[in-house]
Amino acid sequence: MDRKLAVILSTDVVGYSRLAALDEERTLHALHACHRLVEELVRQNSGRIFGSAGDGLIAEFPSTVQAVRCSVEVQRRLHLYFTNPSHEPILEFRIGINLGDVAVSGADLLGDGVNIAARLQEISPPSGICISGSVREHLDGKVPFTLTSVGERMLKNIPRPVQVYSVEWSQEPFGDDETAPRVPPQIRQGKDQPSIVVMPFDNLSGSDDEYFVDGVVEEITSALSRVRDFFVIARQSAFTYKGQFVDVRDVGRRLGVAYVVEGTVRRGGDRLRISVQLVDAEMRTQLWSERYEGATSEIFEFQDRIAAQVAGAVHPAIRRAEIELSTRKPPSSLRAYDFLMRAYPYLWGHNEESVTRAIPLLEKAVAVDPGYGRAHAFLAWCHGQNLGYIWSKNPEWELKITLAAIEAASRSIDDDPSGLTAVGGAMSHCGDQARATVYLERALTLDPNNAWAWARFGWVASYRGEPDRAKERFEKAMTLSPADPLAFNMRMGFALAVAQAGSPAEAVLIAREVVDRHPEVTWPYRMMAAWASIAGDESTARWAAHQLLTAEPDFTIRRYLTRPVFRAMPGWAEQMSEGMRKAGLPD
Repeated sequence: MDRKLAVILSTDVVGYSRLAALDEERTLHALHACHRLVEELVRQNSGRIFGSAGDGLIAEFPSTVQAVRCSVEVQRRLHLYFTNPSHEPILEFRIGINLGDVAVSGADLLGDGVNIAARLQEISPPSGICISGSVREHLDGKVPFTLTSVGERMLKNIPRPVQVYSVEWSQEPFGDDETAPRVPPQIRQGKDQPSIVVMPFDNLSGSDDEYFVDGVVEEITSALSRVRDFFVIARQSAFTYKGQFVDVRDVGRRLGVAYVVEGTVRRGGDRLRISVQLVDAEMRTQLWSERYEGATSEIFEFQDRIAAQVAGAVHPAIRRAEIELSTRKPPSSLRAYDFLMRAYPYLWGHNEESVTRAIPLLEKAVAVDPGYGRAHAFLAWCHGQNLGYIWSKNPEWELKITLAAIEAASRSIDDDPSGLTAVGGAMSHCGDQARATVYLERALTLDPNNAWAWARFGWVASYRGEPDRAKERFEKAMTLSPADPLAFNMRMGFALAVAQAGSPAEAVLIAREVVDRHPEVTWPYRMMAAWASIAGDESTARWAAHQLLTAEPDFTIRRYLTRPVFRAMPGWAEQMSEGMRKAGLPD
């Protein structure tokens, strides 16, 4: 049997059996009309259909670009077709595309290359397109669509994980404005908070587990409600949909939410598996997903842990979506919230350039809304970083302006964990660990799952000479948000606590891992040079000192010791300065 590389496209209709059971004749009529449209678009893009399975079609293309273009045209044309209210029932297609090795059997194609395309179609959201990493590799600069990584996924009956990407076809304008797909509605309607609902999870086990499934949903709803960055619909409203087949777009419009959390729970023997995903309600695209497994004997502890981790993961996923949304808006329509979202990516860069880019955006947010506490709080955080990482050429002025921003923020952030954390972090950089503790404890009272607050609280403990307490707090932060954009900062905080506890060599290993992964972040070299010297590792100390001076040629130990945090730990400051001298850094 001959073999070849082929690009395979697989389609399927969402919920076809259910629709056919409700109205078979009209559903068949709609399916035949859709298949004629798909067949025509496949031919126009030089493909051929070689198989069908009920409501699905399988096609082969000579190139990945033609297959992806065809899939986008299919989804766009179907969207236009079903905007006509007479075209009911509405059919939504899932599409999967893979480039792989196939076996040729006459006009038919067989093997994993075909099977992976079918599995990608199965995990695609309604009206979505999922492609494999092998397809993605051939698309750079050749298609105008955003390709978003969904991560590695285990697909049914496929022995190895497959890197998956989604094609964001609805982001590209087409047709006139009245028929184009809509972007998420909530922020455009004037709300300064994204909104979310946790839907009843599907119970894939027996009816005896219903109580636990509902409990998981309740715990996740409660955990998300503590995150004041978004508005969470009450459990009672969400549970009116229990047992129903629902369309997330319909749910979004009826409940007025931009994001939907969905999930499934399955018990098998003594193991539990919970799958959770976050979906953009209007676009029906998956923004984040995760699977959790645990023992049934730990059922209630497991439930609490899942809730905390979902809250920790959903928060940054929504923030990323809001940042994307703000960057697509024309400057003339930006509000204070939008300026804040545009500043967000630069708040975590931990280098002078990022902070320099964030500050003007935050100043615009404050100009638009002088009472916007969170904007003032993040302005304080940026200036606090300039002070704490000695990026400022005028530390006295930087301290003054940081304290002024803290004062402006403190009037209106009493119920805002993110604002409280930003102010607590800024105050910590200013050297007042006692007052920083007040803000951070308040943030964690409101949102116990706030990973950033736990991390800043860890730094406070280190600056107070409490390394054991610091390690506990950094471990809590990393557990809550292992994929956090600030994970490197948490690791460096943990390393500082390790060094203070008497293990500088171990701290150097952690710092080396951080700088290898984040070469744009240079301040860890300062600590690494000192720790390596203290540990007696002269070669590493001099290497770190060289790297630091290459990135920061005006660095001096005297400037470093002007950091306000050293006021509370003069003994540690002396150890660090001596280590830096031995590493060859200038006084």
